[in-house]
Amino acid sequence: MPSFAGDPRHERLVAVLVPLLRRSCPPGGGGFGGSYELRLGVDEAEELGGVALIRSAMRKAGRSLGWARLQTFGGSFPQVAVAGVVDRREIPAEFAAAVEEYELQRGRAAVEVIGRTWQDGKPRAVPGSAFVVAQEFRAAYAEGGAG
Repeated sequence: MPSFAGDPRHERLVAVLVPLLRRSCPPGGGGFGGSYELRLGVDEAEELGGVALIRSAMRKAGRSLGWARLQTFGGSFPQVAVAGVVDRREIPAEFAAAVEEYELQRGRAAVEVIGRTWQDGKPRAVPGSAFVVAQEFRAAYAEGGAG
């Protein structure tokens, strides 16, 4: 993977991603169990520096949060560019229940939103969905100042 050291786009993305990755960690989970997946249009991802640069920024942001074992993934497809990072550290026993409960709550919330949409036909955004995450990222990036 190419080095992005000194690339201002990379540094800006890291600065934007750190709080988003921190927020992805379950409350009460001690900073463990975070993950973040970003889906953007291919052109939008290229304007940011491309999927490789975004993945590299995710890796650096995750490491700055102490994610010593992490996994990044991503690629560009005809309609969408995807990049993500997952904290792969072992979750200490004192945080395991909080992380598990958070994941269960997210799943239940998604099922509830989808069920309500099926009932009344009104589309709703699922918390943590690709649409919501992309909107949050775009807002954070816009607030991050000029690139």
